[in-house]
Amino acid sequence: MLEWTARWLRSRPASRPLLVCLALIMIAAPISIRADEATIHFDIKAQRLSEALMAFGAQTGAIVIAPSKLTSSKISTPVTGLLTREQALTRMLQGTGLRYETNSDGTILIVRAPRHR
Repeated sequence: MLEWTARWLRSRPASRPLLVCLALIMIAAPISIRADEATIHFDIKAQRLSEALMAFGAQTGAIVIAPSKLTSSKISTPVTGLLTREQALTRMLQGTGLRYETNSDGTILIVRAPRHR
């Protein structure tokens, strides 16, 4: 079967880039899904929120964008234990009046939480 597939690919040079792209998508999609669901051991103490967010980014590899006007006077909640990225970030932002959003490219944006009436 593998030999037949290799011959077929060699006979159709125009379809190679498409097949390579499809193969990469099929490989990468489950990995990116698992990365969001994976648990990580966190040990981030309560500290200035900007520093806690930098520690979170360093530990998870996530890109976190947080305007200093939102984080300057805030202290994070400590985050410890085996958690997903989402659980850790939600816990870190508790009581700050902030929440996070995730862009389509995976970048995490820190924004003001809506006020409850």
